[in-house]
Amino acid sequence: MGKKIWLLISFVLTVLLVWWICKPSNDTTVVYHLPEGFKGCFNIYFNQPKEKELEIIDDILLLAVPENGSLLTSSPYKLVTDLGWHKEKAFYIDKDGKPVSEINMMDSNIGHTFNGNRLSERIMGTFDPNQEQCY
Repeated sequence: MGKKIWLLISFVLTVLLVWWICKPSNDTTVVYHLPEGFKGCFNIYFNQPKEKELEIIDDILLLAVPENGSLLTSSPYKLVTDLGWHKEKAFYIDKDGKPVSEINMMDSNIGHTFNGNRLSERIMGTFDPNQEQCY
C-alpha cells in the first residue's frame, strides 16, 4: 500500500513539474500575419540596419509577413528569445490587413537560426502542411 502511495505522489509531482516548466512564462502572444493564400516558406531577418523595429503592443508581438515572404527588422533576435515560453497565433489577412481566417498552429514548421553572426539571425518557417522544410 505504501509503495502505491509513493508512486502516486511521484506521478503527481512529475505532472506538476512538467506543467510548470511548459506553461507560458509571460503574457505576450507572438502573432503571425500572412497574406491571404500565402503558401511556402517565410523568413524574418533580424538586425537589419535601417529597417523598422518590432514592437510589443498590448502584449502582442506582430510579425506581419509581406507577400514576398521576407520580413526585415532592425530589432534584435533577442526580442523573441527574451519572451521565454509564450503563446503563438497565426492569421491570413486580406489586402486591408484584417484577419480573414486563423491558421492552425499544428500545421506550422518554424525554426530559428543564429550562428554568432548578428545579421544572419532569423526565424524561418511555413504554415503550409504540404511544405516539408524551410531553409
